[in-house]
Amino acid sequence: MLKESIVEICILISRYVFLFIIFMFVWSGYKAVLFERRKDIEAYTHKVFMQRGFIILLHILGFIILMLNSKDMAELQQIAKLGSVGLIFIVGCMILTFLVYKKSDPVLWNSMIFLMDIGLIILQRLEPETAQSQIIRYILGMIVMLFIPLIFKIIPRFEKFEIVYLVSGWVLLLSPFLFGKEQFGARNWINIGGFSFQPSEIVKFLFIFYLACSLRKYHSIKDIVLPSVMSGGYILVLVLQRDLGGALIYFLTFLILLYLSTSSYLFFFGGLGGASVASMIAYKLFSHVRVRVEVWLNPWKEIDTKGYQITQSLFGIGTWGWMGSGLTRGYSKHIPVVTTDFIFSAICEEFGNLFGIGIILIFLLIVLRGIMIALRCNRVFYSLLAAGATNLIAIQTFLIIGGVIKFIPLTGVTLPFISYGGSSVVASILIIGILQWIQSFYEMKEEAEG
Repeated sequence: MLKESIVEICILISRYVFLFIIFMFVWSGYKAVLFERRKDIEAYTHKVFMQRGFIILLHILGFIILMLNSKDMAELQQIAKLGSVGLIFIVGCMILTFLVYKKSDPVLWNSMIFLMDIGLIILQRLEPETAQSQIIRYILGMIVMLFIPLIFKIIPRFEKFEIVYLVSGWVLLLSPFLFGKEQFGARNWINIGGFSFQPSEIVKFLFIFYLACSLRKYHSIKDIVLPSVMSGGYILVLVLQRDLGGALIYFLTFLILLYLSTSSYLFFFGGLGGASVASMIAYKLFSHVRVRVEVWLNPWKEIDTKGYQITQSLFGIGTWGWMGSGLTRGYSKHIPVVTTDFIFSAICEEFGNLFGIGIILIFLLIVLRGIMIALRCNRVFYSLLAAGATNLIAIQTFLIIGGVIKFIPLTGVTLPFISYGGSSVVASILIIGILQWIQSFYEMKEEAEG
């Protein structure tokens, strides 16, 4: 009885410690940006190392709470093992990214690692098997990402391969019609030897590379006809595969890059108008679109069937308030697909809504750093590429968080770096890798010229 009381007190106190950690992490990140702009390198470096300390503190505290709540020795050992591997992974990431990506952005690295660590902790809490798989995917993503500088060094002018990106994208995007399987209502998965992945996650990279190649040459309206038609084709394929979230990400990425390339409000608002018309047509033609809209408008009407997911999500977010129930004390397992689509709801329930706001601020920090990298580029191709990569993270984050809080209809995408997934996790890590390479390239170039 005494042991249970001590554990309960530790969990209740930890809510305030977790909130302090994320507050200090976010504050240090934004202060670091300010010091960087003032060229106060010493203060900037201090804030970066403060962030790293808070990441390690978050990890250790999270796994201590999980171990305190373990049911038996076997479970405790499993949690301790994963926690040790996770800590080695975090420290390894900090060291290797510094060594491989010269002059990269440490605030961006820290933000990514913090979010991945939150994902590892909450997945271990919800489904330990998924946490074990997730750490492997994190490691795989980081290994592949470490090769990006080498690839860019071998092939220095990626803008020459416009046709390769376009054709490869079409082949991959159409492959689920031949070899795919339906999962969560969307036919956009391929299973090879027990390994499942979404081709559309790979095509994201080909898509932004293709758009950066084609839109950098804009001089007149005829220069945007082909990329507009090809982008429309990609989006139509995703709609037919019932991947509405993917279709929205592709469309908004195209629209933003089109505006950045042309500076035309007519194209931008014309695209939004066309999308509105297309949405109304899709609502009439596709039953799954009507279902999602109806559930969004009034999930309480069919709370035990179609509206069950979103209502459970809202209950989770709203029940425990600003501070949450405490890690391991919520009822997040009652939310369907909580480890993927609704993981933000689980975080808000157990860590608190203030902590959830902190997560949003970290994503905003990533977007801010991505925008700053895009603005620094003096080659249009790299500027558009950085903008495209940043938008992929920003749009996906908005769609999933907006969906789980009922701000917009659910679209079935995952929360970058945090949600359980294979191809989506690796893709998110590689997006940061592309941004960091562009950052490193221009930092070293400026240093050499100076």
